[in-house]
Formats: sequence, structure tokens, C-alpha cells
Amino acid sequence: MTVTGLIASKPKTHTAIPLYHQVYLILKEKIISQEYIGVTALPTEDELCAEFKVSRITIKRAMHELSLEGLIIRHRGKGTFVASPINKKLAPNAMNDLLETVQAIGDATQVQQISEGFLIPNDDIKDRLKLADNEEVLCSKQLRLVKRTPLAVITTYIPEDIARQLNDFSNNLPMLVQLKNIGVPIDNAFQEVTATLAEPRIALHLNMEVGAPLLKLTRLIIDNSGKPVEWLISYYRGDKYAMRTKLHHHSTGRTSTWKPSKE
Repeated sequence: MTVTGLIASKPKTHTAIPLYHQVYLILKEKIISQEYIGVTALPTEDELCAEFKVSRITIKRAMHELSLEGLIIRHRGKGTFVASPINKKLAPNAMNDLLETVQAIGDATQVQQISEGFLIPNDDIKDRLKLADNEEVLCSKQLRLVKRTPLAVITTYIPEDIARQLNDFSNNLPMLVQLKNIGVPIDNAFQEVTATLAEPRIALHLNMEVGAPLLKLTRLIIDNSGKPVEWLISYYRGDKYAMRTKLHHHSTGRTSTWKPSKE
């Protein structure tokens, strides 16, 4: 089985978004998704010009934007490198219902399969799923629609030894349900929700302008032996989803804080 329907991350000339900003968005997404490793220099300007088929001026402006945002560091004579990652803290009970809300909409939700198939993962996915060098993963990319309006692009990566047990990974059942159906003992997950901007391939699927605001959710699911069984990346339209949380006021002495309600 082969992966089909994938769309290359290339700048589009038939849009009002400047080319340099499109290149900036694509490079930013690669940095955030850890496609570029911090200790390895980014491609040279000439290599990026060839990759994106744009001028050196366009690349320079895109790199300048990345530098202003603190995403890259330039070392004279050595190259350009990804800056040190931002420190992240676990936030229990915060924003944990995004994916479930989309999946629970029920009959109003339609699923459109964008691509599916087995492939050799990149280093980031391999490390997250603790895979051997030549071990494949099932990659399933779906578009979720509500009343025929695109809402989210959800990409799931499953280790091959587990994926081969699935009867029909392209059906409408959430992957978590399918894993439970084949007896995978799900235990816990690590999740992160961040704000990002739509790069060309995601914007095309969600029928949005390049650079439009998105919510990005990533989730690593672990079984009861500590083995990763699923890595999920989701992009949600910022104009179609609002996150609301009930907070409980907590006051002790001189401190006054808000905490997520358990209700």
C-alpha cells in the first residue's frame, strides 16, 4: 500500500499572501514539528531557493521573519540553526476535550480520507513512537467536516505491528476506539495545544487563506507497558472552534488564583 493524495508544501503564486510569508510559514511549521533538528544547520539560502523555486530576496525575508520570532539563530561562517526549544510545562486538565468534541459531534460530522498507507517515518516520529530504523508506520490523514464545512485535518501515525491488526483503518471510528477494539491496553497520553498559522497544504484542505489562525493539537498515546501506540497531529480552524473552561476560584492568604473545575 502506498501513501496517496499528499500535497507538497510549496508556495502558491495565486494568492494575496506574499511569497516570503508563505515560505516563512512552511519553514516555521517544519521547525515547530521538529523536522529540523536543533544541532543540524538548516539548508543554505541557495538550497532553499531551489527547494521553493523563489528568489534569494524572498528567502532572506522569510529567514528574517523567523529570526525576529526567535526561531532561528545565525552563526557567521557556520550556518543557520534552530533556536533552543521553548520550555514547556505539563498543564493537567487544560484544554483536553478538543479532539473528543470534534469526534462527538456525531451524525453532523463527515470524514474524508485524504491519504493512507505505510511509510518510513522521519526521525521525529520514529523517536516519539520508539521505533527501529527501518520500522514502518501507518499514516492516516483525514479531513473532518461539520455540515460540509472543513473543521480539522487529523493525521495519525500507528506502529506497523499494531496497524496490521486493524480491519479497516479508513472507517469513521476514532482511532482510539479501533485500538481498544483490537485489545490495545490504553493507559495514558501526553497532549499539547498551541496556536499556529495555516501553511499552504493545511490551508488548502481547510479552505482557508494561507496564514490564517489555527489551533494545533498533538497527542502521544501510551499503553500500560509504557509503549507508544499512536502519535496524532491535528489542525483546527480558529474561526470554527472556541474552547471554554469552567474555572474554580481558589484563595489562600495573600494568593488568589483560578483553577480548572473538576465538574
